[in-house]
Amino acid sequence: MANESFYRLELTLRRALPESAKKLWRLGRLAAQPVPPSAPRIPQAQLEGCQLLTDRIEMLRRLPQGGIVAEIGTYQGDFARAILDIMAPSRLHLADITFSLCRADVLADPRVERHEGLSVPFLQACADASFDMIYIDADHGYAAVVADAAAAAPKVKPGGYLVFNDFARIIRPGFGVLGVHQAVCEFAASSGWPVAFFCLEGEALYDIALRRPE
Repeated sequence: MANESFYRLELTLRRALPESAKKLWRLGRLAAQPVPPSAPRIPQAQLEGCQLLTDRIEMLRRLPQGGIVAEIGTYQGDFARAILDIMAPSRLHLADITFSLCRADVLADPRVERHEGLSVPFLQACADASFDMIYIDADHGYAAVVADAAAAAPKVKPGGYLVFNDFARIIRPGFGVLGVHQAVCEFAASSGWPVAFFCLEGEALYDIALRRPE
């Protein structure tokens, strides 16, 4: 419980820091963390049906409409707004450490349910096979993404989607160590879930969508 409380406090403080202070935080983590090993390859068979898309907005147009969706880590709520407008879900669950920075029109939408706190306890409390799509955009550290993927996977309906933001391997000053690429490759290789969409992005912080087998 003490470790969980400390982690929650850390996330809250990081969210509140100005961008200049966030860069100093990332530099400190970069100095303290070892370089991770190379990620495993995603087997070619899991990539055969993947569609390459211009961006994540185009992905939303191709995902199931009117279903139940969760966004893990919503920050200012801009992508949540896009989910509401394009996917038109019947219910959008937003999980974040704080909603103090989230846009008011998203929070006021009657389809939105807020879950303030850590992502893993929220996901573990959800019913299995209850979401058409879960979008993971919370703590980008390796261990955090591994935990989010493990907690989210059984909650996705067969045929549903588990999507990760910032699918990238970054080890450089100003950004620190970004563990999304490593964690997602490991999950894909071990689970056998096929890659459905790969979304381009101007800063090479791509989105990748895995589809749970029927």
